[in-house]
Amino acid sequence: MRKGMNRITIYIIVIAIVFLIIFLSVSAPLVVNESDFSIYNPGWDGCSNLAVRARDMGAFTPNIELAEGKRTEVTQRELNEYDVEPNKTSIMIIGPREDFSGESVDFIHEFLDNGGRLVLADDFGSGNSLLSGLDTDSSFHSSPLLDLSFEKKPEFGVAYNISEHQLTQDESNQNVDQIMLNSPTAIDKKENATTIVASSKASWLDENENRMKDKDEPFKEYPLITIEDYGEGELILVSDPSIFINSMQNRKDNKVLSENLLDYLSQGRSDIIFDESHREMSFVFRMMYTGDFPTLVIATVFLLIGLGTGIFFMFSDFKAVIFEKINVVLSVLMSEEKKEEPVGKVLNNHPDWDKDKLKMINERFINVDKGED
Repeated sequence: MRKGMNRITIYIIVIAIVFLIIFLSVSAPLVVNESDFSIYNPGWDGCSNLAVRARDMGAFTPNIELAEGKRTEVTQRELNEYDVEPNKTSIMIIGPREDFSGESVDFIHEFLDNGGRLVLADDFGSGNSLLSGLDTDSSFHSSPLLDLSFEKKPEFGVAYNISEHQLTQDESNQNVDQIMLNSPTAIDKKENATTIVASSKASWLDENENRMKDKDEPFKEYPLITIEDYGEGELILVSDPSIFINSMQNRKDNKVLSENLLDYLSQGRSDIIFDESHREMSFVFRMMYTGDFPTLVIATVFLLIGLGTGIFFMFSDFKAVIFEKINVVLSVLMSEEKKEEPVGKVLNNHPDWDKDKLKMINERFINVDKGED
């Protein structure tokens, strides 16, 4: 019985510790999100390496203000709820999957108009819901872009039409000569927008998505990365957010492009905001995110239940009976081996008896029956 009670006690302590970890996690900046393009996603399809690189640059670190006054802020709030100084701030929106509210569009318009820098990297998400509300004619095409300049398959196009710009030529990094793409689209750019990276002349928009070059789908050089002036600020469009995911960073010069982009966004500015509000947040992310008061309350309730249950088991007069019942249930759930007969029958009636001694007595009876000493 004592062994069973000890095991149950251990389970209770483990459960209480799990609740404690959840409780502590919501009061600390530990977050995990499995959504595509999330900087909280350390998987192949996440952008965690981009955020880590921003931190390792020395001028930026998530949610911590350094001595020189520069920091990277990560926000899950709607953009219009964030207080910024546009001429000191850059914003990155990577792979948005939820439409932008009118308030967010107005915020971005005012942000750019007053000197902010915005990077919008999208392919088939909700980027156009933002662009349609801004004073720009630029937009993302809705069809995938295929290219005869590719690796393995046309969806993995290789862009080598690179214009001279700080994004592609930086004093502290190597030049960007080729970009590896992953199922991109193209940009229908505004007249005064500058094309930084373009596809080859042997690329086409696969409008019917049959992965074939049809007669009404002409070969053409399409813009992939553009930059345009917007008021006092700048709008940078990237037609393939996959350039920034972890698994694509070591392909061609994608990593160099990412580093150059972070350098460009930080020039003369103290904040970079990685917007995470326009994507689906996983349950794990909601449980681990810091500052969410409802989650904090729920975690506190869980912690109290776990600790209360442990205290009840330790001091209740009925703990022996309860331990016995729970032990039986756990044995069934964990598919434990059935107790030996007749030792099992005896233990079922007298669970506090010593199992080893019963087994020894049983073996002696068996040996006697066999005529052995």
